[in-house]
Amino acid sequence: MSVDIRNHPDAPDPESLQDILVEPVSREEIEREREAGSVLVEDNVREREDLNVIAYLSPDPDGSEDVSVGVGLYRLVQLFGTPQLPEYHAGEDISDRTDETFKYLFRARREVDDELPEEWLFTVHDSHVRYAASVAEWRDQPGEFAADDDVALATYALAQQLVVEPVEAVYEGVPY
Repeated sequence: MSVDIRNHPDAPDPESLQDILVEPVSREEIEREREAGSVLVEDNVREREDLNVIAYLSPDPDGSEDVSVGVGLYRLVQLFGTPQLPEYHAGEDISDRTDETFKYLFRARREVDDELPEEWLFTVHDSHVRYAASVAEWRDQPGEFAADDDVALATYALAQQLVVEPVEAVYEGVPY
């Protein structure tokens, strides 16, 4: 059975992630990379059997009161707008999609000198109707890669922290 990232023995301490800046990669940068012939390759952390980890969208690390992936998407839209990857724009042809219906591309940056890199890319998406995150890289050709375990676990913890708590908003007197 998969272990929630907050209980995983090799997961980073949540306090160590507070100095990481997470920002969406701009559509213009994505288009420039693609026009230059680069392909985004990903290592889906949720599907890595060697890590055996999951990110429950619940305030409780045991997954009790876990909410659907739609709540995670709603919170991402509140924070960052619609997904910036062109193939995930609303109204696009989705007939070729299999297990993903949304995907955001983020850049993580930090200045602390430890086992994590100063900067890396990651995606937040759904995977088989579950909330997921993948370490990502631009490459010349499509292919598979396995991210460093520390980066993979930090990525998944960051992705969960982005949406596990609701964004406080009030519309017409109703809190959301």
